[in-house]
Amino acid sequence: MSLYDIIPENLFSVLASKNKNLYCNALFVVLDSFKAHLKISKDEMALMIQSQLEKDIDAADFDDEDMNENEKGLSGKAHFLIRKLKETGWIRVDYEDDFKEYITVPTFSYKIIQTLYDLTNSRDTENIAYVYSTYSTLKTANEERNAFEMITALSEAEQRTKMLVESLTSVFHDIKYYNQKLVDRINVNQVIADHFGTYLEEIIEPILQPLKVRDSVPKYKHPICNILKEWLIYDDIMDNMVEYLQKTKGGDPAYIREELCNKIHYVVSTYDTLEDDYIDPIDERNRRYTRSTAQKIDYLINADTSIKGILVSLLHSLSDKNITEEKLDKVKELFEIYEQGFINEESLFQRKKGKPRERSAELIMSDDRKHFEEKARIAARRLMEKRFSRESVYKFVENALGDKDRVDITDIPILNDDEYVMTLLSVANAQNKDRSYDVEISDRLISVDKYEIPQITYIRRKRK
Repeated sequence: MSLYDIIPENLFSVLASKNKNLYCNALFVVLDSFKAHLKISKDEMALMIQSQLEKDIDAADFDDEDMNENEKGLSGKAHFLIRKLKETGWIRVDYEDDFKEYITVPTFSYKIIQTLYDLTNSRDTENIAYVYSTYSTLKTANEERNAFEMITALSEAEQRTKMLVESLTSVFHDIKYYNQKLVDRINVNQVIADHFGTYLEEIIEPILQPLKVRDSVPKYKHPICNILKEWLIYDDIMDNMVEYLQKTKGGDPAYIREELCNKIHYVVSTYDTLEDDYIDPIDERNRRYTRSTAQKIDYLINADTSIKGILVSLLHSLSDKNITEEKLDKVKELFEIYEQGFINEESLFQRKKGKPRERSAELIMSDDRKHFEEKARIAARRLMEKRFSRESVYKFVENALGDKDRVDITDIPILNDDEYVMTLLSVANAQNKDRSYDVEISDRLISVDKYEIPQITYIRRKRK
């Protein structure tokens, strides 16, 4: 059967006429009316077309149209549009029992009008959560374990997976289309309108963004695949579905099982490769397009030799922090300049300004290098002996023991580097005869606060 065995040959003639936009909008009115009403009379349809398309009808040129004498006014032109749609096969007009004429829309016509509407109103055809709806349907059917529900869920999963793939394929090629439009744009406003208008509304928000957030493939892919693999593995599940289909539709059980397995394999294999084969290439193409858009805007602004371009260059120059007073004075002679400021979360922060280091008197070094080094070594030793003297180490251990006869290093807080050094020196001084403590050391290293030291236990020596 060919296409024109189903649809009239002159179906698209009204969409190729000079009033094609008017006829297309009239078809959309017909579509909206049949979505809201089970049936609608011809007069009611004429009133709806008249009220919604009044401006379009007044602006249309009907000089070459074969209009009747009673089709000259606004109401008459609305009836003329209905007559043309009937003659070309878009609608049918039939009498009902009440002897009124009612509009009916053939199935093929309804599908074509819906397609035209979707193309015109792409914002309304958002991603319908193919991934989540597939998961939700399969999950419910898997919990119920009803053969009819499982077969229905599997068929819907297959159909939605195909729709998802078709949607992603369309997006992949649409980005290429926008890239080509970008090459042809010569105006910054056009580039911005394409990107932040149609591109974001038709590509990013309805399709790509949901796949990253609420309709996430990585989130739902594994549960979807796990449910279907479970159905494939357990023979009793497959047997129930095969038995149900055989009873309701008939056919060879082996063929039915093969068809069910093919559907499961298709959904599972598609989700396994969806990110690598579709989403990642789309993301890469989207990144390239976004980068190209930014570069195009930058190029058009910098290459603009009009008054606007000159003003942009001038403002860039005036925003330079190193601008001189002389340049500002010259600009002020041409036009008035106003300074505008704002307050944000960083306004109370004042960056510390560095000051140049003043040159002090030079330190004259003695020629006797060895003598100087020896004096420095003696001064350092005196400082260390005063700070970490034997008495200081003994006092550190006594404070650690307190009134106890035994204490572990883990019970002693080591708060700084000086106390850490005291710990090490306490072990070194544990061999002195005048010591008041003994130490036990294990090979195990422990962490005390931020320091790593051996396991040390201090034991108070009993005086004889």
